[in-house]
Amino acid sequence: MQTYPTLVREIVTPTLPTFATACLQMLKPPASSKAPKIPSSLVETIFEAFSAIVPLFPTTMRQFTSKIRTEARSYIAPTISDSTIVPASLQASSRRLVIRLHMTAVKGGDSTEWAKHLDGLIKTFHSTADQVFRAVQESWEPVSGHRSDNASQKVNFDQEPQGGSTSPDQFSPWNGIYAGSERMIGLIDFISEYLRCRTKTVITIPVSELIDIITRISSIMPPTPGKEKHQQSVHINAAVGREERDELWTVFPDIQLAAIRLLLTITRRLGRNFVPAAQESFEQLLRMFESGYRLSEIRMNTFILTHEILQLYGPTMAKLTVESLGLVIKSCCRDLLGSAGHLKRPKESASVLQDGAKNKSISQNADAFLNNNAEDESVTVSLSAEHISAAETLLTTLFSHVPQQHLPSSLRAHMLKTAILCRNRDAQVASVLHPSRDRSGRTPQVILPYLTQQFPRDDSVEILRFNFRPLVTGVRDDFMDVDDEQVEDEVDERPSTNGFSFDRPFEPSLAFPSGLSAPAVATEAPVIPVTRPTETEVTTPSLFLSKPSSETVITSEEHATVVEQSTASNSLKRKNEDADIAVSKRVEIDTKTTTINSAPATLDEPAQTPAANKGKAVSREYESEDEESDNESVHLNMELDSDSEDEEEDEDDVA
Repeated sequence: MQTYPTLVREIVTPTLPTFATACLQMLKPPASSKAPKIPSSLVETIFEAFSAIVPLFPTTMRQFTSKIRTEARSYIAPTISDSTIVPASLQASSRRLVIRLHMTAVKGGDSTEWAKHLDGLIKTFHSTADQVFRAVQESWEPVSGHRSDNASQKVNFDQEPQGGSTSPDQFSPWNGIYAGSERMIGLIDFISEYLRCRTKTVITIPVSELIDIITRISSIMPPTPGKEKHQQSVHINAAVGREERDELWTVFPDIQLAAIRLLLTITRRLGRNFVPAAQESFEQLLRMFESGYRLSEIRMNTFILTHEILQLYGPTMAKLTVESLGLVIKSCCRDLLGSAGHLKRPKESASVLQDGAKNKSISQNADAFLNNNAEDESVTVSLSAEHISAAETLLTTLFSHVPQQHLPSSLRAHMLKTAILCRNRDAQVASVLHPSRDRSGRTPQVILPYLTQQFPRDDSVEILRFNFRPLVTGVRDDFMDVDDEQVEDEVDERPSTNGFSFDRPFEPSLAFPSGLSAPAVATEAPVIPVTRPTETEVTTPSLFLSKPSSETVITSEEHATVVEQSTASNSLKRKNEDADIAVSKRVEIDTKTTTINSAPATLDEPAQTPAANKGKAVSREYESEDEESDNESVHLNMELDSDSEDEEEDEDDVA
């Protein structure tokens, strides 16, 4: 309608006041009317309609501002002292409507009206807190000065805590600790809604006054169960009875939860501008969490707020601040393990009974001799999906935004165990990317094998697996600091232990430097018969058989003999030796044997490699005419021996 001024002038302007008047009459019918009270759903619908109309037509709705605020005030922060029960959705809609009423102010007064209403809420909160917290002696010192304003209102200990007023511009009256705590929680939530709602003009947020509210609540530490001397941390007012103190400690966790939600809203609204107050607020959060971590709502909101604060200044945390995170980390891991079914059943102490009497001796208890594995059983904790998501996000942030060198090794190991058992991929990836180094500079905890096993087809895990090098995480010049090229050379020099490999050609058993070829003349190195695991008979024992060298290639499919090669300079030694020594020996096998005269081969000729000559007997024949020249080439001749020739040669050898 804003783009059609004619329709606004002809339709909206004449009918909008009538609509607002009719809605207000339904909210508060006249005294002479016998109409019943409208249901809460209709009240919520009227408030939502006003919330949509006020930003669009603030001038027209300006005359109804005071009446709307009066009607909505009873739904903002209700208590048990009121005669009606207000749903949470109606509370939220009434708060949004009252906040948007500042837009109806005269031009230029929007921000002033907004700040005035917020300051009035803060004063009302502190006056209510004076009544509710009168059972303890507070050590809180405000920065905003609200304590001095309320100092004139002395607390009357002869009456129970009470507050509020029947005035139309004040909240409804309340009596008792429970009603006062509900009023405090409602006011804190109302202040949080002030920070969430948008405004038309620029406003100034009173950060110090809001932090004072959180500081006042966090400065009170309730007594810890099982601690006898809790009066050292909590100063009790002697003028207050025990029943009132017990009521205060009963409702105090709910007040702490409201303060944590307010702190979370401030953190999200200010963003990076909250960094100067982040450390102090984080310490206040840890104080409240220490006393209320047994409630799941407090744990969930603490996990969310801790994640937000760590995003702001986590990498610059000091060691003492990181160590103070121990309880939050343990609670986070416990919730994740419990939801996944990996939490062990707690041990029951059998030394003391419920009435305080000592238990009987174990020797008198027959059940003690039975094998009871109840403690080894795992229990499953039922938590909401939002709670589990907050814990998983916090666990990932603890790896990525906390200095890992400040974390105790046992605590980090517990975090890694939780991430693996709960199959938290983001936390495991963050732990690999942000390893913890010991004093020597090495990373003792690397869970990359577990990560690749659980998520073999994940893209981020594949990228991490192919790019992460755990060797470079240690100190330099240690035994793990090896150059990749040297490792490849060493692998090439080692011979293959089988006769074949997949997807690559056969390689020679000897490695020579680049540019050099294998020598043509062999030395006195023995010819080693290499056979399969089956039985093979050597007919004639050779004088040159010796222990197998490290450069001998063993073939797995067929029988072969390989001659160890050496440099050409060793061939001159053969002139001084007997010529009657047989150079090549034959191996008797079931199939035919092929004799091949060796020829000079290089690494560039795959046909001359031992793998290419698999299944053939390789020998070197040294003639007198070959010994005259070391550089004379030797031709490769292949002859197939018949059975008759084999028998004749065998007889000659025996003779």
